[in-house]
Amino acid sequence: MRIKSLALIGACTAILAAASANAQVAYTNGPTSGAVAGWTINYGFAVSDSFTLGSTTTITGFSFGGWTFPGDTIGSVDWGISSSPDYAITGTALLTKGAGGVGAQGYDVYDYSASVGSLTLAAGTYWFALQNADAGNGDYVYWDINNGPSVAYENTIGNVNGYLQPGTNSTAFTLYTSQAPEPASWALMLGGFGLVGGAMRRRRTSLTFA
Repeated sequence: MRIKSLALIGACTAILAAASANAQVAYTNGPTSGAVAGWTINYGFAVSDSFTLGSTTTITGFSFGGWTFPGDTIGSVDWGISSSPDYAITGTALLTKGAGGVGAQGYDVYDYSASVGSLTLAAGTYWFALQNADAGNGDYVYWDINNGPSVAYENTIGNVNGYLQPGTNSTAFTLYTSQAPEPASWALMLGGFGLVGGAMRRRRTSLTFA
């Protein structure tokens, strides 16, 4: 039984490795800082950051640095991608909390990520916006400022370059894309599925004779 379990674990690992190898960064404005400040992204406040794509790209997810009061977790946020900093809403994303800890001024600062389906964009410059973030208890939520290369706008201020401190005052976020698996990845995935099928078939047989 232990050998079968190990076979299943190995097969699942192979499948996950092949899948994760195909997730790629489409654009990043840099890592979460946690040391500067954060722009409010609820209670009517919205922030939009620029990003540029060099070729046609399908966006499948995003991550960003979120500041909350201690113990809070951001459950969802409205996000948008548009051709101008107009704070457009494309959809609402359910968030997964990742790595982080206590940041400046005692706030909890964590990376949050979400899958957004498939949004195909031609080469060019766009704007990624967040707003209506929800921590589930009415507390304020903030988007980490990391002074990345993006140009950032806030809906009550406008362009925030140099507003709080020298620099862009833009925010920490990454956009992800996925590509069709390469032949080697397909082989790895198919081999993994074969292992799973074989292990499950042997398991059914052992249960039958038991």
